[in-house]
Amino acid sequence: MIHIFTKQIHLVFNSREKDRITKPILDHPPNKLYYFTAYIRDTGQKDQNLSYLEQNVELFKNKLPQLEIIQKEVDYANYIEVIQEISKIIKDEREENPNCEIYINVGSGSKLTGIASVEAAKLWDCDIYYVYSHKDNHFNAAPIQEYEMILIEPLTFPLKKPKEIYINILKLIDKLIEQRYKGKDYNKKKKKFIYKKDLVEQLYKEKVLTLHNKNKDERKLKASKYMNSKKYLNRLNLELNYINVSDHKRNKKIYLTKEGNEVLQIFRYHL
Repeated sequence: MIHIFTKQIHLVFNSREKDRITKPILDHPPNKLYYFTAYIRDTGQKDQNLSYLEQNVELFKNKLPQLEIIQKEVDYANYIEVIQEISKIIKDEREENPNCEIYINVGSGSKLTGIASVEAAKLWDCDIYYVYSHKDNHFNAAPIQEYEMILIEPLTFPLKKPKEIYINILKLIDKLIEQRYKGKDYNKKKKKFIYKKDLVEQLYKEKVLTLHNKNKDERKLKASKYMNSKKYLNRLNLELNYINVSDHKRNKKIYLTKEGNEVLQIFRYHL
């Protein structure tokens, strides 16, 4: 439920809508509104509904002159980009005010922005809402504005977010791969990798992983590092499928999988 006395941040996505966007804002005025417009990067297509943006923003300025409105452009067809942009807002706003409440309108924009918004809300503990009318024709793409609009907050089920330690290990792998190939010519048809032995050393050097007892014997210390890191790397490989580990007996190689790269993109700006 939206609480009117706490600092509120609202996120909306532009579309051929008036009341679905404006009613929740006018009924529950937030302190700040992030208003996204569309840009389809693959085709270069710009938002075709900017007239609705202009009308809605003009209404907000007249009715809520104190409302801070921040306009942003995002690729409505790129799930990763949408969820990244939402994550950056959540990160910045909560760093400024940890108690702020963030609400996302999932009834406007594209189907993909709606999906990404629901996932972002589950990952970072935000609220979503959807606005509809008793007179909606759900089989007609045209918006209906002349009837009473009703705001609901859909029930969602928790999304299992990877533990922070696994995201941090992926980030380190990504960084080491970038360092390994920086400024070098390589066969782009082959997947980039790092050696497992180098990763294990860096996990402890950068304190992503730690040992409770450090053995003074170098060989035993190295064995302890391998054993301790094994449970994390095995889970990343065999359970989560975020990395692949080669079958080499010596000099094992570690590759990021498609799933691993997607997780890195989603949590690039905010854990």
